[in-house]
Amino acid sequence: MEKPWGILLLALGLALAQSVSEVLDRVERNLQDPWQAVVQGQIQGPGGQEELKARVLAIPKENLFRIEFQKPGSLEGNFTLITEKEVWNYLYLTNQLIVSPKEKAQVQGLGFSPQGLGDLKGLSERVSLRLVGEERLPEGVAWKLVGRAQEGQGFATLELYILKNDPRPVRFVFRDEAGKVMADLRVVEFKKASLRPQDLKRYPKDAQVVRR
Repeated sequence: MEKPWGILLLALGLALAQSVSEVLDRVERNLQDPWQAVVQGQIQGPGGQEELKARVLAIPKENLFRIEFQKPGSLEGNFTLITEKEVWNYLYLTNQLIVSPKEKAQVQGLGFSPQGLGDLKGLSERVSLRLVGEERLPEGVAWKLVGRAQEGQGFATLELYILKNDPRPVRFVFRDEAGKVMADLRVVEFKKASLRPQDLKRYPKDAQVVRR
């Protein structure tokens, strides 16, 4: 006969699994319209800890997310465009547009794939997220989700914070296998915006396009 606490733990596990799905569904419903925000925080770069700042433009219904980097200096002028199947990385210094399949793309100098910043459902397919509770952040009370990434993601574990009263991601913490923080990023200056696909897909006409 199944022990009572075993049944209770199983029920709790199923409830939490359903809650993760429910949280992500709420985010998806809340972020259907075009929006923009700023992502900023600390990342572990090749030369040590660096400040990251980037503007994010999103048209969720078109599966389009653009990240324009302002800091650190090594990424300034670069941008990343995430489409349904591809990731475009524009490198300002070489004036190249690197086009890669979405599942294996990484931002040069960043160390992890950035599509989770705008595509949480896609991120959840590569990270086994679970709901561990709630935390009070400067923005308000947030759900805290944690999970281990599949191999090849560029990071080992993720902490994800979702604002409750306005369901959207407000903080990402990426860690390596040893538990060291690779990036601690906050999403600020969030607002709905009037955006068109061509606004996100623009790049210098003289850029060299390289497919990988």
